[in-house]
Amino acid sequence: MREESLSREVRYGKQDIAELESASIQVHLIYKKAAELFKRTSNSPSVKDDVTGAKTHSTNNNGQVMAPAVLQKWIQTARGWKCIGCELRQPDFGVQAEATFHEERVYLDVGEGRFVQAEMLIQAIVWSQYEKIRLFAPWLGDDTFYTVQELDVIARYIVPTYFSERPLHEQGKASKVHHSSGQIPLYQEYVDAPSFCVQVDGGLLEGRLLTGVYVSEEQFFGLNPYLKDGDGGRTYMQACVQ
Repeated sequence: MREESLSREVRYGKQDIAELESASIQVHLIYKKAAELFKRTSNSPSVKDDVTGAKTHSTNNNGQVMAPAVLQKWIQTARGWKCIGCELRQPDFGVQAEATFHEERVYLDVGEGRFVQAEMLIQAIVWSQYEKIRLFAPWLGDDTFYTVQELDVIARYIVPTYFSERPLHEQGKASKVHHSSGQIPLYQEYVDAPSFCVQVDGGLLEGRLLTGVYVSEEQFFGLNPYLKDGDGGRTYMQACVQ
């Protein structure tokens, strides 16, 4: 996947920044809660090691320690901000001891040569839990895995993701399938990102605007908006508060 960086700015209102800062942490904690449950109930050593993103911290030459970051992918829609998933990012330290993050995809081996992207699997598990808790709420009482507040966060921000396209088809909703060669497909409700274009090398590059939100060690780490073109390439830009 092509990745480029530009100094061009994408402007956000103060309310958007405040909402993303709060929502990203809440979503991150929900992902982590689901991952810990999955970790405890799984018999696969690879799942136990990888599904929660429990990677070794990186240390630079000056002894500075930095944990991996999660890059959440957000889209601003007419229904508000929506999180379509996340990616694990590992820190790289340059000669000035300043860290940048590079993508590190985590795939889980589920047998018979089949794999699933860990971050998308967690998204699908969270949504499956949410629907079952809502369905059986009259019989569960207060004994639910997620709190009322966490259920509201899931409903408001997390995009429905399934192991089959049938639920979305039955609801008459467009879907996007996430898989590549050898992977188990996961089906997510399609969320239309805003159109966007930037000038690159004297020409216009068109695509869809997504907002990357970095979360590290349960703390908001900043925004990194990017344009995603039709080939999946990303052009990263700077976030600016207006």
